[in-house]
Amino acid sequence: MSNMDSNVVKFPSLADRGGIQSMYRRHRVKREARAREIGTVELTETAKNSRLRDARKTAWNEAEIRVEYFHSRMEFEYVVGRMQDMGLPEGNLHPAPMDRGEAVRLWRAAMVAQFLLPAPRNDCVTWKKSRLAIGEIERAGMTRERAQKVIDADIAFLAAHPTKKSKPMSTEAKERRRNFKEAMRRRIKDIAASRDLSDEEIKPVLRLKHHEIANFTEKHGVNLEWLLEGKGRIFKADPIRLSPNATMPKANQQAIRATVREILQESDQ
Repeated sequence: MSNMDSNVVKFPSLADRGGIQSMYRRHRVKREARAREIGTVELTETAKNSRLRDARKTAWNEAEIRVEYFHSRMEFEYVVGRMQDMGLPEGNLHPAPMDRGEAVRLWRAAMVAQFLLPAPRNDCVTWKKSRLAIGEIERAGMTRERAQKVIDADIAFLAAHPTKKSKPMSTEAKERRRNFKEAMRRRIKDIAASRDLSDEEIKPVLRLKHHEIANFTEKHGVNLEWLLEGKGRIFKADPIRLSPNATMPKANQQAIRATVREILQESDQ
């Protein structure tokens, strides 16, 4: 077979098309049957909440891609204009670029449209907060007060419609977690003092998010076991090991390990 033959796109025959259409029909029948089956089952509250959130996703995703399109177009039009001004031949492959001000206006209008949409997820709220924090949404023409009301409404909706059931934590478990976090923060501050790190440098890891903990231990050569439980070497290259009981009683080791697992499994919301 020649290279030319291998690059030819072969369309399915009529027989193949009939088989494909039959397959699609079977899948459609299965989907419709599944939809009818679900309709006869009483949904849990979290399932209902999930559907309410999902109803927001399509409009959000469409608005998100529009913002990306207008931002990319704005940047592209600017580069084309620069190339044409400099007389570069590639610039002549494109028509005269859109006015920069108009391109910026279209991008900002798309961003405002997305901002006003109900957020389907917490990360969408984070995006809105970041646009407000850097002043981008105000430059697009929305007041800070209105933007904050939109964000507050999103936060209230998502909090009122959780998609996961949270198990109530006992008083003992809360106290154990609080003590664990306090002890871990003390160890982080001890490392900071030994390495002459500023409060600003250790601020992220004091939030105790798993990716920040991983970054801190890697950057400063800290033994993760010691940072979490106060056991073993303080630094990875340190020959001195601490007793498992140096920080906490042996009876509490199992409970603390459970807390460690909970901390590492927490999502960054």
